[in-house]
Amino acid sequence: MAEASARTVKAPSDTVQELRSIAERHLREIKEEKEQEEKDNLRRSEELQRYARPRWREKTAKAPTTMSATAPKMRSAQDVLDRLHWDDCLDASKFTIGYLERFSGIKEIPASSWVSEFTEEEWIPQHRIKYFKQNNVAGDQVTVWDREKRIDKIFGSGLTELQEANVCSKDGSVDLAQ
Repeated sequence: MAEASARTVKAPSDTVQELRSIAERHLREIKEEKEQEEKDNLRRSEELQRYARPRWREKTAKAPTTMSATAPKMRSAQDVLDRLHWDDCLDASKFTIGYLERFSGIKEIPASSWVSEFTEEEWIPQHRIKYFKQNNVAGDQVTVWDREKRIDKIFGSGLTELQEANVCSKDGSVDLAQ
């Protein structure tokens, strides 16, 4: 019997090795978490710099010399929200809104859960909306409205060509009277 109990007791060197391997694994996990956190912080800071820098300084530095150099006007984010809400051709549940959260960068929420009443606690100002994406059946997302890139496939305004626009009406015609 004494021989059986001696077999179950591990040698001190085995226990030390086991503890060392557990500690090394834990340190690797901590290092990976730190690296991921640094990547996330870098991405957030880049997004904040990209979207939070003052645009008026850039516009005054590069003043256009002729009227033809200015970009065409885009429809507002409110117009896109209204279209998603009221147009029968567009299902708001298939769209995602990307907006600038002041301290954590770009966040995305479903368009169907967007709160437009400013009395609500979750209300987000519409000037923080940066893009709208449409969720396809395949699971990928296509940008249909982007403020910075001046893409508007909902109305066909901005730098988007009329052929690229995703415009439909009840009678099937395309009408973009501006």
